[in-house]
Amino acid sequence: MNPHPETAPPTNKPRVLFVGRTTLDALYRLDSLPDEDTKTYARELRAAPGGPALNAAITHALLGGQAMLVSAVGGGQWAAPVLDELNRLGVSLVDLGAGTPYETPLCTVLLNSRNGSRTIVNPPISQVPLRRLGSSWTAEMPASWGPVPPVVLCDGFFREETAALLTGCKSAGAALCLDSGSWKPGTGELAEMLTASICSERFSVPGESGSPDTTFAWFAAKGVPHIAVTRGAQSILGWDRGRRFEVEVARIDAIDTLGAGDVLHGAFCHHFARSREFEPALRWASQIATLSCESLGVQAWASQASFAAQVEAG
Repeated sequence: MNPHPETAPPTNKPRVLFVGRTTLDALYRLDSLPDEDTKTYARELRAAPGGPALNAAITHALLGGQAMLVSAVGGGQWAAPVLDELNRLGVSLVDLGAGTPYETPLCTVLLNSRNGSRTIVNPPISQVPLRRLGSSWTAEMPASWGPVPPVVLCDGFFREETAALLTGCKSAGAALCLDSGSWKPGTGELAEMLTASICSERFSVPGESGSPDTTFAWFAAKGVPHIAVTRGAQSILGWDRGRRFEVEVARIDAIDTLGAGDVLHGAFCHHFARSREFEPALRWASQIATLSCESLGVQAWASQASFAAQVEAG
């Protein structure tokens, strides 16, 4: 399988709403992870906006789509670089932290150069009360952004603050997709509204085994028609209204796997918003995610071999 996508989905400008977490990530690339109580020098250091929903929104924007992000950015010393990047890429923002003491969290990411794996240290969970959105799209979103988009992706963060809006979008006909990286409070209630759930192999329903078969069965019982389980460098397992399929993942020398799942979710939404075809969208997104692992950061793939122009050309 060629990791460099040869075809793109049909041409137009798909609109997608992304709901979830935003961070600023400080990435240290190391020859190997250090032992406890030692000092080491990184091979490379860079800071970049991160978080599942934000990375997915950036991916969608890089592919030429229109992205709206609902997240908490707030203030603090790490908010400015996040806002600058969103402005540069044309990603619209509804900030749940606006007017509150909430501060953009700084996450430390250790990248192992030997295998491209990442270890993440998150700051303490903020206890700052955030803005709660209502169910009316026209009341909560900028008028310039138009009607409810065809696809909404959420990562499970800020569920209480956005539950009403997600319900309103679903009622208006939007396909609701979940980035099921791990079980979060409210996942059970959210599952009943889903059109698609893309799960990592780490996802596990409390009290269940956590196997792909168990994951498929649990979401299917909730009425979810489209389900997938990603397994890192192994093939992706898919379930489309009862039909099983498998997406092979190209073997590469990974440089950075951080955010690969987020890239997959953003690319999937980009394709799915245009085609509403689950398996083709997942196959295409898998290629984009694989490409993203061949360079440092979640955006470098877009400039490889004039790929951005290729995507725009369709």
